[in-house]
Amino acid sequence: MKTHAILFLALTSLLSAQDKPTDPFLKDKQAPAAAPVAAPDAIKNLSFFIETITLPQADYAALLDSPTDRVKLHERAIAAVKAGTAKLDGCHLITTKSGMSCLSEGVDELVYPTEWAQADRAGLQYPAAFEMRPVGDRFEIEPTLGPDGEKGPIDLVHSFKRDLFRGMRTFKADTTLVGLPVADFIEQQGASSCTMIPGVPSLLSTFASPGSITLVFSTARAIGVADSSQVRANGIWNIQMNARVISLERMQGWELLKKHSQGGATLVAEVKLLLASKAATLEHASTIITKSGTNAEMHSGPLYSYGIEFDPPTEGKPAEPSNDPKTPSKPAIAPDAASTRNFERRSLGFHWEVQPTLSADRALCDYIISFSNCVMSGNLKDKNWSEHYPEVPIFSKQQITTGATQAIGTTTLLGTLNPPGETGVNEHQDSGRIWLLFMTLDLE
Repeated sequence: MKTHAILFLALTSLLSAQDKPTDPFLKDKQAPAAAPVAAPDAIKNLSFFIETITLPQADYAALLDSPTDRVKLHERAIAAVKAGTAKLDGCHLITTKSGMSCLSEGVDELVYPTEWAQADRAGLQYPAAFEMRPVGDRFEIEPTLGPDGEKGPIDLVHSFKRDLFRGMRTFKADTTLVGLPVADFIEQQGASSCTMIPGVPSLLSTFASPGSITLVFSTARAIGVADSSQVRANGIWNIQMNARVISLERMQGWELLKKHSQGGATLVAEVKLLLASKAATLEHASTIITKSGTNAEMHSGPLYSYGIEFDPPTEGKPAEPSNDPKTPSKPAIAPDAASTRNFERRSLGFHWEVQPTLSADRALCDYIISFSNCVMSGNLKDKNWSEHYPEVPIFSKQQITTGATQAIGTTTLLGTLNPPGETGVNEHQDSGRIWLLFMTLDLE
């Protein structure tokens, strides 16, 4: 029930080591110079476009029976989506660097009881301890670009996880009693390593369900950093980082990302047109101004308080008179209602932390970033969750943790910040939308 640790503790384990930052407390009037960065044409970001497509198992088995269909599996799956016999139920993208671990998730955080107090006379047991399980889509990848550069293969260590909540069922220690609710989950995970050819969709894993199967495809690309040879740094060299989150209908976003697979200015221009025509929605915009080599943070949102420790109700005891003058009588003990002993607070809204490092000529910026959004989406509702039990909040979380190299004066697509889909929590429905996270860098 504790809140997550801040980014840079997590980044220590998640992300590979970066160039040593300059001391932010140096009182030098000159801008701090970072370690030199290679020429723009030698720097490559890697992007991974991930599609999850669900279709009937019989259709998938038929594709496997034909060697031609196996070779063209992604093409056949896309054709099925367009024909309406398969569903594109997930579309994710993340930009990162070779040798760096990165994370993307869109989940509902389900808190459920794992320990219970002793039953009262009516058989009602009260929850005494809780755990949290994220349900939804979560993937982690660590790519390595081979010695052949952008034209050569990419080695990928990956884990794609999609857990779902099936609801509460009752478990009875005594079959004559009402029983207590137990959380049931569907666990789906594919974790492995593979070698990918840039630009060629690869099947990473499959998730089988009764009657259907979900295929997880990924397309890897090596992306060059925009030319920064004309950039000249003036002024005091603060870095201005402008983040924008824009949402649009999933199928439209899917086509857009396929069309502009290299991202860049053409993608940004088309998204601006969609915003102008109301076909896309600006979900968030914020700015961080910081110095090279320092950690910076932006948070804007309410703090939500909720109970995490409880005392169960007590039945009380009647008075116990004493017939022995040497033994005092015991007075009656009134019953107590359930009570809350301890609270936790959760930060809601958008939150991002970043550590940027400028190149020696201040034309490029290398940064690691964690960007998230959290909303409170109501209390747990389930037919087996008794009205006598505590309120359990459901938090929906969208997060991306990654790193990139970017030219000053440009805008890049860092990845998707998708909300959770049909997780099964409170009958959560898939919004059918994709959220895009753009970052613009400037010096001031």
